[in-house]
Amino acid sequence: MKKGSLYSVFFMMIVTAIFTLALSALNQSTIAAVQGNQIIKHQKKLLYAFNIPFDDTMKTDEINALYDTHIKESKQGSMLIYEGHINNQLIGYATEMEGPGLWGNIQGIVAVNKDLNNILGIDFLAHSETPGLGGRIDENWFKEQFRNIELNNSSPYVLYRPSPNGTVDAIAGATLTSKAVLNIVNDSLIEFLELKKGGK
Repeated sequence: MKKGSLYSVFFMMIVTAIFTLALSALNQSTIAAVQGNQIIKHQKKLLYAFNIPFDDTMKTDEINALYDTHIKESKQGSMLIYEGHINNQLIGYATEMEGPGLWGNIQGIVAVNKDLNNILGIDFLAHSETPGLGGRIDENWFKEQFRNIELNNSSPYVLYRPSPNGTVDAIAGATLTSKAVLNIVNDSLIEFLELKKGGK
């Protein structure tokens, strides 16, 4: 092989190695940024479920400080439980919920008061529901319906109107997603309340 050809091969190997290292470093930094954003998103969802005010313009360290002040994490059995506090007083508990939606799993958070008889709030972490239809579960009007509603004495703890004891409205045109959300909320409450009441 001629010297010119060897030089070209060697040069390409060096360039390839440099680009590979650069892309690897960029990928690592991107992963760290994405993970950081996911943590902040999760913290905001919990603050919302507990109805603890925050501003979307707040910086990352401000959200972290607010979260650390008001929310404590603990485990009961295999379940991760979040305790909400205001003025150092326990206001309630939250747990993550997950179940099948129309196009994939719906993940969210449900928070209840310390007496375990009212929902403080809900929020959604991830879903693949249809924008403009089932995707409207992210809209405040839908989520706020669950704010401070009294739980039924037995399962199902939450029902849609016009059922007797119904307290929230389904999304028009998104029957399957609405049913899925109700099932996920009720199933999560069954598991959570049995654990908490059994642990008293």
